[in-house]
Amino acid sequence: MKPVKDTFTGSMFRRLFVPAVLSAVGLALSDMADAIVVGRRMGEVGLAAIGMSLPLYMAFNVCMHGFGIGGSVRYAKLLSEGDREGALASFNRVLRASLALSVLIALAVNLFPALFLRLMGTTPDDGELYAATMAYVRIIALGAPLFFLNYILNYYLRNDDGAKIASIGFLIGNIVDILLNVVFVVALGMGTDWTYPLRMARATMYFMTRYSTLIGLAVSIACYMPALLSRRCILKISFKPLRQEWRQTFGLFRSGFSTSSQYLWQMVFLLVANHTLITHLGSQGVAVFDMVQNASYMVMYLYDAAAKALQPLASTFCGEKNRPAALYARRVALISGLAVGLVAVLLIAAFPQAVCAVFGLNEADTLRIAVQALRAYCAGASFAGVSVILESYYQSVEEEKSAFVIALLRGCIVLIPATLLLGVFAPHAFWYVFVITEVLSLVLFALWKRRARPEANDLDASRVYGCTIRSRADDIGALTQAISDFCDRFSANARQKYFVTMSAEEISLAIIDGGFVGRDDGVIQLTLIALENGEFELHIRDNATSFDPFSLNTVKVGEGDFDMDAMGIMVVKQRSKYFFYRRYQGFNSLVVRI
Repeated sequence: MKPVKDTFTGSMFRRLFVPAVLSAVGLALSDMADAIVVGRRMGEVGLAAIGMSLPLYMAFNVCMHGFGIGGSVRYAKLLSEGDREGALASFNRVLRASLALSVLIALAVNLFPALFLRLMGTTPDDGELYAATMAYVRIIALGAPLFFLNYILNYYLRNDDGAKIASIGFLIGNIVDILLNVVFVVALGMGTDWTYPLRMARATMYFMTRYSTLIGLAVSIACYMPALLSRRCILKISFKPLRQEWRQTFGLFRSGFSTSSQYLWQMVFLLVANHTLITHLGSQGVAVFDMVQNASYMVMYLYDAAAKALQPLASTFCGEKNRPAALYARRVALISGLAVGLVAVLLIAAFPQAVCAVFGLNEADTLRIAVQALRAYCAGASFAGVSVILESYYQSVEEEKSAFVIALLRGCIVLIPATLLLGVFAPHAFWYVFVITEVLSLVLFALWKRRARPEANDLDASRVYGCTIRSRADDIGALTQAISDFCDRFSANARQKYFVTMSAEEISLAIIDGGFVGRDDGVIQLTLIALENGEFELHIRDNATSFDPFSLNTVKVGEGDFDMDAMGIMVVKQRSKYFFYRRYQGFNSLVVRI
C-alpha cells in the first residue's frame, strides 16, 4: 500500500489549540489585572504586597501542576489503552489527594500567618506592607481548594475530549475576575477611600482583588460541571469509597514534578532577582522587573497554549505506540505556538512605551531602562517558547528525564548563575539574563540530548505496525496480508493470527460500509501492537461521523438480521479480550485486544 498522509493529527491539534489560545489570553489578562489595577492605584506598596505573595503562588503551582500534569498524562494513556475503569479510579485518587493537600495548606497558612510572612520576607516592623500582605496571603490560602480543583479539572477535561468546555470555563472565570477588579476597585473605589485609616483602606483593596479571583475560580468550576455530568463525558467525580493507593498517586505527582519543578526554580529566581536589583538599582529596578514579568505573561501563556494542546495528543499517541503521529503533533505545536507567540513578541518590541504606560511607568529614566528590558526579554522569548513546548512533549510521552533537564537548565543551572553574575558585575545589563538563559539552555539541552542514552520506552518500536488506508475496500487485501506477516514475526499461532487479521478486516469493512456512506474522503488509521505477553492490541481511528461498529452491529444481529458483516463483528467481540470505543477530538477511536 502507498503511504497516506496523516489527516488526523493536524485537525485534532487545531480543535485543541484554538480554545487553548483563547483561554491563554484570558489567563494572561487576569494575571496582569491585579498588578495593573493595584499598581496604578496603590503604587509601590501595592506591587510589593503582590510580589510578597508570589512564593505562595509558586507553592500552589508546584502542587497543582504536578498532580494535574502527571495524573492527566496517565489518564489519557489509560483511555487510549481502553482501560476506562482504571482511568477513572486514577483521576479520583489524584483529585482526593490534591484537595486534601490544599486544605492542609489553607489551614497551615491561616493558623500560622506570621511564620509564613516571615519566610516571605516581611515582618510587623514593615507596617503597611506587612498588614497588606497579611490580608492578601490569608485570602489566597483560603482559596487553595478552589485553585487546586479548577486547575486539575481543567487538565483532565482537556484529556477527555473536553478541551472546548475547559477553555471556555477558564476564560469565563478569568473575565469575571477582571470585571470584578474593575468594578470593586476602579468603578466603586473600594480600598481607595482615604477617609478610612490608610492601613484599612489598603487591606480592603487587597481583599477585593483576591475576592474577585476566588469568585472567578468558582465560576470556572461551575462551567465545568455540565460536561462532568453529561453522559458523553467519561470523566466523573466519584464519592464512593476508593482504595487510595498513596504510592501510586504520589508517583503520578513525581512524574508531573519534572515539569512543575519550573515553579520551584521560578520562586528561587524571583527571590534572587529582587534582592539583586534592590541592592544595585533600587526600587526603580524592582519596578521594571515586575513590569517585565507581567508583560511576559501574554507571550508565555500563548506558548503554553500550544504545549497544552499538544499534551493530550502526545499522551494518546504514546498510549497507542504511534510515535510518528506524536512527532508530527510536536512539529505542528512548535510551528503554531511560535507563530502566535511571535505576534505578541513583535507587538511588545515595537511598542514598549505603550506597555510601560499600561503599568504606570512614565518617568524618563525609568522608561529608558524599561524599554531596554522589554526588548532584551523579547530577544529570548521565542527560544523560551521552543523549550516550553518540548518540555510538554517529553512529559507527555513519558520521557520525564528530558522534561526535567529542560526545566532544570532554564530554571536553575543557567538562570541562577546568570542572574548573580549580571546582577553583581553588570547590573545595568541585568535584563539580558532572559536571552542568555533561554538560548544557552536550549543549546545545552540539545548537546545533552545528543549524548544521553535513549530513555527506556514501554515497547520496542519493532513491535508496532502502523498504516493508513482510504475508504476503498480494495486496500483491505494488502492490509490483511501485511498484518498476517507482522503476526508471523512474533510467533502468533494460526488461531490468534486468524482472529487478529479478521478483526482488522471486519472492523475496517464495517467502517467503510457503515461510516463512509456516500463519501470518498474516508480515512482509517490502524496501529497494531505485539505486546510482550503474547497478546495483540489493535488501535483504529477513522474520520467517519460518530460510528461505533460494535454497538451498531450488535443491535443488528440481535434483531435477527444475519448479515455476514454483522456476524463478523459479533465474532470479533466474542473473541477479543476487551474492546473500547470513544469519540475523541472529532474522530472515532477504537481499541481491541486479542
